Amino acid sequence: MAENSLSKAGLEVYVTEPVEDPNVTAIGNVNMTGTANMVGDIGKSSGFTFGTSSETEEDEEETTTTSSNTDPSKNFVLQNGKILSIDYVGELFSDSFESDYKDISSNSSVSVPIEYLNLFFKGKKIALKKAWQNGILNWEHMETAILGFITELTWNKDKVDIKISGMDKLLEAEADLEFTQTKRSEVVKAIIEAAGLKAKVDVTGLIDDVIDFSTKSSSGSDEEGSGESTGSASIDEAVNKAIKGKKDPLDKAKAIDKAFKNHVFYSYYWDVHHPNLDEAWKNAHLNCADGANVLCAMFIKGGLNAVILHVPEHYIVKVTIKGKAYFTDNAASDGQHTTRPFGEVWRGNTSGSVVGTKIPG
Repeated sequence: MAENSLSKAGLEVYVTEPVEDPNVTAIGNVNMTGTANMVGDIGKSSGFTFGTSSETEEDEEETTTTSSNTDPSKNFVLQNGKILSIDYVGELFSDSFESDYKDISSNSSVSVPIEYLNLFFKGKKIALKKAWQNGILNWEHMETAILGFITELTWNKDKVDIKISGMDKLLEAEADLEFTQTKRSEVVKAIIEAAGLKAKVDVTGLIDDVIDFSTKSSSGSDEEGSGESTGSASIDEAVNKAIKGKKDPLDKAKAIDKAFKNHVFYSYYWDVHHPNLDEAWKNAHLNCADGANVLCAMFIKGGLNAVILHVPEHYIVKVTIKGKAYFTDNAASDGQHTTRPFGEVWRGNTSGSVVGTKIPG
């Protein structure tokens, strides 16, 4: 975070349309009566010439017409309705911001005199404005450094400390979207607009092909799999529990591998003794062949591309993610859980022949 020592900075605090949902209230909202006079009087003493606040700008960056979005994790309402009026604060103790200015994911921290407390509450839409040159300027000459929402608010007897999160805060809201045969650019645009942002998607140089969502799940994987069932309710349940909430395929693979290794003990015996996966899982003491059968089935249940390899004196499982191969097994001392991490196998030998997804008994 870089501190800014530029000559002039101020805040535009937006008053938006009321929240449409009467059951949702803003935590920390305070009485705004008399705010305009208070802000005007203090602002004049700071050396700023104020612009009018009776009309809102219709530029692409600051105006939206969608209803407000709730943030359950913070229990306050993001005030993203139509801007009805603007209050100006021209007296800041300090200001700083992260990332490039005008980036929707930027963050900012500002401090203002305690006299302004009644003007702020969590979820309120706000902009940090800066004069990018020296001199006394009016508000029309100042540029928006950060546009977003108040996400943190603390105060003491002297000042109010405010954290502003950028417009990407809107993208945290959940929305149910339905697509059939849709271009990638249209999907991206719909997601952005569902958050109350204006979307302009440039696909120059990219493949903007049509996706058939009738065969896709919400995570983007093939619908039948979250993966093909292993045939064992116990194993399927273990996989579903391991990958719950995970979107990245590598995270899923590591979670499945961990669940497998936490359950299975390595045992010395030859060939396949438990071709039935449910029987193998309940027995839990498995050699490399039976262990490979179970682990490969678990990866497939998780929607991953997995096969079993026969390497010298051993069976391992190969799972391919985004074109990269990872190898894993359950080799350990007799009667012990393996402590070998995902991506490593006994003796490090990964050269062998593919035997498919199941070693027959």
